[in-house]
Amino acid sequence: MFFSKKKADVNYDDFDFQPKELPKGQESLQGMSLLQGQFNEYIVTKTGYLVTILSGTGVNLDLLNEYEQTDVFEEYNAFLMANVAEARGEIFQFLDMTIPVDFKPYILSWKKRYIEMKEQEPENKIALQLIASYIDHYEQEDARHEMTTQGHFVVLKEKIKDKNYKSLQLAEKNLDEKADNVKKSLETQFQHYDLLIRKLNAAECKRVLYYFMNFNQS
Repeated sequence: MFFSKKKADVNYDDFDFQPKELPKGQESLQGMSLLQGQFNEYIVTKTGYLVTILSGTGVNLDLLNEYEQTDVFEEYNAFLMANVAEARGEIFQFLDMTIPVDFKPYILSWKKRYIEMKEQEPENKIALQLIASYIDHYEQEDARHEMTTQGHFVVLKEKIKDKNYKSLQLAEKNLDEKADNVKKSLETQFQHYDLLIRKLNAAECKRVLYYFMNFNQS
């Protein structure tokens, strides 16, 4: 898999990669992919970029009146103008996509509660069975991927200027700063709406890309 490469395995010659039409039955989708590997918590592309993804909680416009909605759009426009100007015309990619609800935090929470009750109240069989049924229910829901939610993402990239490890490290440093600045800017711009931004780790970025292709086939 292209995601299994370690930082020492990055092939800088692949940075000249040019996408082309996929010949039917002659080449795999993985072979045509722009994604080359992983460097620490970032994705490396064959075109010579480091990529990361920010995840936001979003703002529910349906709960806002007309004036509040206008204010949200004005704040968003101000954010775009400020950051595009600062980035010298760089365009950020914004993704709004349907993704499966992640039940793993709920499952972990119920498992911890089950262990605590089993240690403290082992005689309470009914409560233990009830908690076990919750765990089983959430695990089945998590496996089916039938419950979905709307995911909001910002994709950021940084050019790896030269084909060497030092440039890769420099790109990582620059992308760290860029992600932090965009995160702070968005949260400050929408502080009245309790917007929270989180930078995804490499595993979470891969999951978003996987869902982007087709999460129903997992």
